[in-house]
Amino acid sequence: MAAVGPPQQQVRMAHQQVWAALEVALRVPCLYIIDAIFNSYPDSSQSRFCIVLQIFLRLLGIFVSSIVLILSQRSLFKFYMYSSAFLLAATSVLVNYYASLHIDFYGAYNTSAFGIELLPRKGPSLWMALIVLQLTLGIGYVTLLQIHSIYSQLIILDLLVPVIGLITELPLHIRETLVFTSSLILTLNTVLVLALRTRFK
Repeated sequence: MAAVGPPQQQVRMAHQQVWAALEVALRVPCLYIIDAIFNSYPDSSQSRFCIVLQIFLRLLGIFVSSIVLILSQRSLFKFYMYSSAFLLAATSVLVNYYASLHIDFYGAYNTSAFGIELLPRKGPSLWMALIVLQLTLGIGYVTLLQIHSIYSQLIILDLLVPVIGLITELPLHIRETLVFTSSLILTLNTVLVLALRTRFK
């Protein structure tokens, strides 16, 4: 048994070094963000509203970056985990919005502002691509927030409802209502989960 101790200790030390390196890698970008904010200045030729908005965003960036720098290791990982879940939810909402208002499934033509067509051009292939994309985003969202039981399945179904409206060729105003309702439910769920996790942990 005495011979097993040193290898286990080395493995434990290696794990600690990996977590420490990851922690440093997650904190370092905040230093660059703060440095970039202090070394850039608002454009005085813009309107007052734009200048005030830029100052607000700069203060918000400094505040969030400073909070990240002083967080403990466990809180830091949770911060990035919840932020990633929020980004996945926002991506899902934007995909549903874009697909509902800017894709003509009859002609399978993507009216992109920059002429970039990332999705297939054929109708059925486009539907399947949207379903797979929303499933991927939904599974990543519930995994990061650690949502279990049938509630996680309902959240994923909520993300698929606007796509179902596209497949069934519902009128435009109904599709807009589905996108708005789905986005509202996802937003309320995210706020509720984060509030409960912040309060009880």
